[in-house]
Amino acid sequence: MNRQTYTITRHMCPRNCYDSCPMLAYTSHGRIDHISGDNLTPGAYRQLCSKSNQILSTVYHKDRLLYPMIQHGRGTGNWQRISWDTAIEIIARKILDLKERFGSTLPLCLNKYSGNFSLLRNACEGMFNSLGPTTQTIGTPCFSSGLDAQKLDFGGNITSQTQTLVNAKLIVLWGVNPAWTAIHTMPALYAARECGAKIVVIDPVRTETANKADYYIQLRPGSDTALALLLLCRLHKRHALVTESDKITGLAEFLKGLSKIDQSKLLAAVDQSEEAIDFLTGLIAAHHPMHIWAGFGLQRHLQGGLAIRLIDALSMLTGNIGIAGGGVNFADRDAFQLPRFIEQRRNDTRFVNINQFSHTLQTLTDPPVRLLWIACRDLLTQDVGLQELHALWPNLELIVTADKFLTTTAQMSDIVLPVTTEFEDLDIYTGYFQQWLGINERAIPPQGETKSDLEIARLLTRRLNELSPGTSTFPAHLTDEEFLDRELPESLCQTIGIKNWRQLRKGAIKVRKNPVAWEGQHFATSDGKFHCCPIPAKLAEFLPSEETPFYFITPHAQQNINGQIHARRKELPEYPIVYLHPEPAKRLGLSESCQVILWNQHGQLTGTVRFDKTLPPDVILSYQGSSKHGTVNALNGGRVSDLGSLSTGAPGVALYDVLVNIRKK
Repeated sequence: MNRQTYTITRHMCPRNCYDSCPMLAYTSHGRIDHISGDNLTPGAYRQLCSKSNQILSTVYHKDRLLYPMIQHGRGTGNWQRISWDTAIEIIARKILDLKERFGSTLPLCLNKYSGNFSLLRNACEGMFNSLGPTTQTIGTPCFSSGLDAQKLDFGGNITSQTQTLVNAKLIVLWGVNPAWTAIHTMPALYAARECGAKIVVIDPVRTETANKADYYIQLRPGSDTALALLLLCRLHKRHALVTESDKITGLAEFLKGLSKIDQSKLLAAVDQSEEAIDFLTGLIAAHHPMHIWAGFGLQRHLQGGLAIRLIDALSMLTGNIGIAGGGVNFADRDAFQLPRFIEQRRNDTRFVNINQFSHTLQTLTDPPVRLLWIACRDLLTQDVGLQELHALWPNLELIVTADKFLTTTAQMSDIVLPVTTEFEDLDIYTGYFQQWLGINERAIPPQGETKSDLEIARLLTRRLNELSPGTSTFPAHLTDEEFLDRELPESLCQTIGIKNWRQLRKGAIKVRKNPVAWEGQHFATSDGKFHCCPIPAKLAEFLPSEETPFYFITPHAQQNINGQIHARRKELPEYPIVYLHPEPAKRLGLSESCQVILWNQHGQLTGTVRFDKTLPPDVILSYQGSSKHGTVNALNGGRVSDLGSLSTGAPGVALYDVLVNIRKK
């Protein structure tokens, strides 16, 4: 029997989750046969999660975009295949036309985010910045409030490596569901339990992780701030908090503020019994070290940044920061900073908060936005404030979407440009939690006529400069390798223990050498100390009403993050499944599998009912990206959270502060 011979290439998973796993692709006769976890990584990472099942089907799916197309009549579906020369010609001439008419390049707008975070994908920004001052989105819908919170407290964003969890005696998984969203951390959690650690899950939803925990606290949605304050108050009363420390700024004021809090209001806010709070308080007081993993969901509220700051204080004041097994893990953005020369950043960019995109664009009149370039996003599915977004759409003269599939947004575009996957071009990728730095090698040639974002930038730059010399300063003459040489010079590579980026072909590396975050309580703040947050005079209340009696929670699904569903769209239900407790369903005359309308002042959504007895009676849940039609963000007005501007340039968004009503369709 002949053994199959494969060419093996290294890659980083693009699913945009906590783990950012190194992968291997096995290619034979110009086609990828299968992928696996990289065998050079620790044991858990050698097995990819279920999300990886969709990666190769994305590469070879029959509905993948392979050629540039133009739509005759926006939204009509009347598509025509065109050449790259034609597509670039249309775009280039529109750019020059707008520049001449308005005397500015500000009518050109780039809206790009997380479809692929690899380094050379930033050629989109570089190409736009090379033209002059343009309009671009800034900020993130993901974790900006929490990033700011830890930057204010510690001076930066650092996570401890997961293997240190074996030293913990108490692990609090607060608003995070790693059994679905970070499976490679689960062995570390199990190992910690075998060594005697207790695991507590705090979440409004009884998740798969909650089912595996020792204890579960079903918190009222958005009451994380109240719970953190309540625990701090109870621990202070037990004399279990640090009262003097030369490592803490603002400690006396913080403790004084705790002593003035009305705990009865906090208890009502969290909707928990005295016994439950005392039990959790006792666990924290009796177990040391304590590790808290704060999920992105709990800071997607009006006071989400404050919630993270109070959790940081809870850990710091109980002596759990800077020690093996302790700490608060949220995100790691400071492990390795790339210069990102490719972006060609400039000081005169007109930035628009990505979480207020539609609202802000309607207010821009001097000059208005007339060309919209969309990359790595599906605005008409993922954005908040969708009513305003649809209203501004007709004002745009040209909409270009670069994507792998004909998404909802692409279907409402004028030109679509087919882009390559992580298997078809060279790139570098860094994670934001597990601290990986790895390479994407070219395993196969680009399928059809697909091109990378970098190659698209080259094509557009060259044509613009042919039509009007000097229009673009983007360095289109550089090869992919030359771009990477600029981004990762040997001097920078030596700081992480490699000679140059080419060594990543031998395997991904962890760029943070110290496994313990803030070891020895050495912080990156201006004074080198932990900074306690001010105790708020009043907590933001967000409670159901007679008009909107249900919280509407929209977490990530198990098999995809947001819109990563194109390869299996035909398998999905027509409309989102909405889960609710059978008791309120019965009261409203709703049966299982019946179609319903969810609505509030921002819009309405069709869904199909499923019963879930584990949900609180005032909660409706629906997973992101789990249907062919309907976007769960249609009911979100896009209210901003308390923090975010310091780290990402714009405040975060209260994605989970949504109240709705429901009726039978």
